[in-house]
Amino acid sequence: MELKSGLNMDTAEEDMNEYEFKMVWALSELGNVKWWHRNISRLSFQINGPVHAYPDIIVMLHSGKILMVETKGDHLDNDESKEKAKIGDQWAKLAGKQYKYYMVFETKQPDYPGAYSLERFMEIVNGL
Repeated sequence: MELKSGLNMDTAEEDMNEYEFKMVWALSELGNVKWWHRNISRLSFQINGPVHAYPDIIVMLHSGKILMVETKGDHLDNDESKEKAKIGDQWAKLAGKQYKYYMVFETKQPDYPGAYSLERFMEIVNGL
């Protein structure tokens, strides 16, 4: 198995937590993923709003769709995460059909737009 990173396991990937590694390995297994990139929080891409959203991973699919993925441990299902998911969901609607935003919790499936469990997220990405 080869990670499909646009980088060569540089410092950005070395600083990933266990859940983020789990996410990129799962993405690398999908045939429709062209590459992924680790987005450095507060240094790279951000979605501006009352609370800034910093997607952890940017994914390019072979179809040309670009996914902004913010990983969240289940313990981070709170009002701030809900606000960030709302901002990301609104951004994706305004950015155009080729852009998607997903806040992905390890096992929880929150009941607000833009937030998914890892299992549901992988099903969605596999179908894009």
